Formats: sequence, structure tokens, C-alpha cells
Amino acid sequence: MDVPRVSIEGDEQGAIAAAVSALDDAGCCVVERLVPTAVMDDIAAELAAYRGRASVGASDFEGHATRRTGAPLARSATFRSIATHPVIMAACDAVLGHATSWRFSAAEYIEIGPGESAQRLHRDQWKYDMVDFADEVELNGMWAITDFTEDNGATRVVPGSHRGDNRERYDDGDTRPAEMTKGSLLLYTGTLYHGGGANRSGGWRAGLSLQHAVGWLTQSTNQFLECPPADVADWPDDLLRFIGYAKAGNGLGYWRDSEDPLAAVHPDREFDRGWATVRPG
Repeated sequence: MDVPRVSIEGDEQGAIAAAVSALDDAGCCVVERLVPTAVMDDIAAELAAYRGRASVGASDFEGHATRRTGAPLARSATFRSIATHPVIMAACDAVLGHATSWRFSAAEYIEIGPGESAQRLHRDQWKYDMVDFADEVELNGMWAITDFTEDNGATRVVPGSHRGDNRERYDDGDTRPAEMTKGSLLLYTGTLYHGGGANRSGGWRAGLSLQHAVGWLTQSTNQFLECPPADVADWPDDLLRFIGYAKAGNGLGYWRDSEDPLAAVHPDREFDRGWATVRPG
């Protein structure tokens, strides 16, 4: 099975429907040219100042010629402007809407350098003790900050592998490169087998990795440390709810005296109290 591709031009609602169908059928899809290339350039420029703090060569799995820069939501205003893109929100609603709530889980700026080897094929949901969940619990993605080609390490995916289980049984011959131009977005479920490709080119391949998960799961990165209340008071409420300043279920995620978590950011405002869930929007 090839990697499904969707074009957003001219018919956003039709493209969203096609993307949701592809995620059901193949577990992945590329939404082509979703944002202008200048948006990707701006994100790269804003995160460049933090490159010296990046994790490099932390393990074979993470890559010894791969830079991973964290906290892009806090560090890039441009990324914040597209974090809740309508295509992402609609796809997550479709895949994760069976749960009471879902939310942003993590993001990471990943640069694969020349000579990097292919990453071991894996499922992102393995972070949750390799449980075979009855439903999808994650919908993740990768923004193409640069062009993704088979030669420079485009993410390799196994379309259709989301319908299997956690017994690893795929090799590189089963994969397809998710090639895409700058500004495109790869979406894939947490059950899809995939991995970063080998970079056989002379340049760096840059992407912005995204994770979204149902509300009752721990977020991959601690958003309340990356985006503490004192630093986010001028952010829109819907973005704050999206990253976790919201109750995640009945009796789950409330703050202090049965308070809305957003009260920690805006102590001067009145919010409803109680355990009942308040969904974003």
C-alpha cells in the first residue's frame, strides 16, 4: 500500500474527509502543502537559537547524528499559530473523539544529519507499556520543515500496520518513504509502525514532530513545566486548553479546590468549579 496523499487546495472540508478516511484505511496520510513554506522557515529560525541545547546521540534509537530540540510550543510563536490548525483538530476529533477528551501531548524539532542510519521501526503508543488498546489513543504527525525525500531520511511508514498488534514483524522492505514538500504534514496513528529514514544525502532533514493523545493518558512532555502559568497568560484560551489547562474527564485533571486548571493562568477571572469535564471550545 502506498502512502495516501491529500491536497487541501480548493476544498478544505473534502480534504479533511479524505484524510480521515486515509487514517482509517492506512493509518497515515500526507496532507500536501498545508501551509506556506515561509511558515516552516520562520519556525526553523525561531528554534535555531536553542540548537545548542539539543539532545544529540542520546541512544541508538534517538540517533547519533540527529538533533532533537524540545519545547517548540514555548519557543516558537509561529508554531503556536499552526498548532491548532483546522486539519489537525478535525483529524484528532475523528480518531480520538471516542474519548471524553484529547489534547496536545508533545512536540519536538528533529533534524536528521548526513550519515544517520534508519531508526528501528516502532509504534509511538509503545510508550504506554506496549498495551494493545481497543481504540486509537494517539494521533501524531510531522511537519516538513524541509523537503522530505527518500534520500535525506523521510519518515518510513508501513501503511496498514495500524490494524495489527504489538508483535513487531516488519522490516525496511515493508516500509514506504513519506516523501513530502516543505509545508506538508504527515499524519499517522499511534499504532502505525514507522521510523526515521536513513539520511544518505549531504544535507540535514528537518521536521517538527507532533503528538496528541486522549485526555486520560499522561502527556509525553510535561506541558506545565514547558509552558508554566506565568509564561502563557497572553496565549489564547483555546490553545491553553489544547495543551492541558483543562479538565480531562469527570474527576480527572481538576485543580486545587475543584477548580478549572485555567484559573492557575488567570486567577483574576471566574471559572466554573466542579469535577465535570469542560471540553475545549
